[in-house]
Amino acid sequence: MRVTPLLIATVASATLIGGVPAAQASVAGKKPTPTFNTTIKEGRQAVRSAMKQTKATSVSVALVANGKRVWSQTFGRVNTAGKKPSPTTKYGIGSVSKTVTAMALMQLVDAGKVSLDAPVVRYVPDFTMKSPQYRQITVRMLLNHSAGFPGSDYADGLTTKPFPGYVDGVLAGLRNSYLKTSPGSMNVYCNDCYTLAGVVLERVSGMSLPDYMAKNIFKPLGMKHSIYPTSLPVPGKVAPVIRGGGVQPFQVPNLFATGALLSTANDMARLAMVFTGEGVVDGKRILSRSAIDQMGADQTTTTLEAAPPGAFRYGLGWDTVKDPALDSAGVRGWTKGGDLFEFHAGFVIAPDQGLAAIVEGAGNSFSSTAAQTIAQTILLNALVEKGDIKKLPKQISGKPDKERATAKHVNNVTGTYLAQSVSVKVTEGKERSLRLSILSDGKWVREPGRLVRRANGAFWSTATSGSSIKVVKAWGRKYLTLRGIGGTGTFRTHSTLGQRVRSGGAISQAWRARVGMRWLLANEDPTSLNWTATDKPAVEIKTIPGLSGYLLATGALVESVPVDVTTSDTVGTMFLAVPLVPGRDLYDLDFSMRGGEEYLTFSSSVLRPAATVPALVRGSNSVAIGPSGHVAWYRVPDASTVSISGQSDWKLFDDKLSFLDSGEGAPATKQAPGGAYVAVFGPAGSTATVEVG
Repeated sequence: MRVTPLLIATVASATLIGGVPAAQASVAGKKPTPTFNTTIKEGRQAVRSAMKQTKATSVSVALVANGKRVWSQTFGRVNTAGKKPSPTTKYGIGSVSKTVTAMALMQLVDAGKVSLDAPVVRYVPDFTMKSPQYRQITVRMLLNHSAGFPGSDYADGLTTKPFPGYVDGVLAGLRNSYLKTSPGSMNVYCNDCYTLAGVVLERVSGMSLPDYMAKNIFKPLGMKHSIYPTSLPVPGKVAPVIRGGGVQPFQVPNLFATGALLSTANDMARLAMVFTGEGVVDGKRILSRSAIDQMGADQTTTTLEAAPPGAFRYGLGWDTVKDPALDSAGVRGWTKGGDLFEFHAGFVIAPDQGLAAIVEGAGNSFSSTAAQTIAQTILLNALVEKGDIKKLPKQISGKPDKERATAKHVNNVTGTYLAQSVSVKVTEGKERSLRLSILSDGKWVREPGRLVRRANGAFWSTATSGSSIKVVKAWGRKYLTLRGIGGTGTFRTHSTLGQRVRSGGAISQAWRARVGMRWLLANEDPTSLNWTATDKPAVEIKTIPGLSGYLLATGALVESVPVDVTTSDTVGTMFLAVPLVPGRDLYDLDFSMRGGEEYLTFSSSVLRPAATVPALVRGSNSVAIGPSGHVAWYRVPDASTVSISGQSDWKLFDDKLSFLDSGEGAPATKQAPGGAYVAVFGPAGSTATVEVG
């Protein structure tokens, strides 16, 4: 459910997945045909091309036209023997789940039980935050990502077994958080918005979210293979990822309202018919026409824009209600993408033409961008074959003539720009060109090529065709924006790389002492994938070279979060105001003393200092689990045999905190290298034993 901001190096990699130019040649001059032969041919080519590029394990596709599924097909394999996925093979659709959550809430709006512009506290009175303006947050703001929340609470979001306490953790995290922006002022992609929307759904309907969806959406639509993972799926029913010669275990998403739905392309085709059929499917009204119109209305027109919205022009439950590929053909399109680590999906609707394409895939390097590009390729060809457009839109080519850059032009762009997960530095190059560098492992690493100013005022890359950067002003801030060529090659993408930041005040001694230090997960459930999904189960505080007043938190749960450390010795504050995706998941970092040690908290997560983890001694060690339960950390001073008993779970890491091994409650004996970390889990107040031999 994270979406990494596009950089110049990645814009080109998303270009021309599929075969739009070939399709244009094959359909030119032909009359539309109801068989969609060319569409299917080009769709298959697009899928196979994307799978080859991304090494995806499997993909499932469906096409809807005029209220019917006219094509569906599966590709790839679901086991090491090469067995193909079936039409009933389920995929995680990630954040496409948000469209379903929005639909469900719109049903309650249709029933007069929910008002989009009513405050959330009307329906969830126990929802609170530290910022008093939280009372102004409406249901609409949850669905269009403008509530102003810090972003996403990832604690226990993905686990090896279902974790029923996830939503309670999110509500607890919000209680401990401040708003990032004023409610309704800026759209920033937000998983917690949809988690809270799911709470509204449950409180108003009196049903659990999975039960509500099963009764009011899946059953009426005949979506027999769509479920939420309230229990581990039956082996073989969900498409696996095959890597390293083996089938990877299923990762349980607990973020039901925001990204947990498991479904098939054929089932999602039934869902798409709600939007292509004005709310009616097989004579059953699922949503009112008014509800569909509201879901498809642009929600970004009155909020901050640092660049043209491009692929993100939020509706209610949609990433964009102006799909750029379809827009390049003069057709209105709605799109939602979803990424769930190894599951990815694209859901694209052309509501006025009664068309929809659904693409689901499994594979670590496959992506929602690839899935959406396949879906866009399918729909562009289908539009031609139906006769809705005469021909496919032209491929973008060429660039403006070179224009001499002045010192003023260069100085306007050079500087440091920050966003969630990326830090960018622009410096002057030869002949008043620009060079772009990305912060990686504490060093600025130059991107290939230079950027040269051209007649449209932007600086164009000499290394990546069609890519350019430009600085725009909004809200008294400067933003570095990136333009490139989108997936079908028929439109330009726009994204914000970051907000310009100048050096601030001096960093206090308290903050300097934290630089280079690590804090370890202290309240994460042992089944959480956060123990192993990142390089280390820790958050580290780092500097930003050449920039004073700000530090970075990197690692588990945060990826890369910049904070202002000039106003407090104990709180690093989120300070960026970056719209849409690059401004997501920014948290205040709060340091406080607990039992003589400095702990770190943000959202619902608690982390303990690695520097003060106690050492085990030779012989028997009694390990006490604290009053809150969860985990006790210890270090092994020398290479030893470690025997653990009396615990509910354990995990072993080397001296660099790289994961080595884990187990559950049975007694276990393992070889531990010198300096290894041992995490021991158990109920609050319990005691385990670790023998070091």
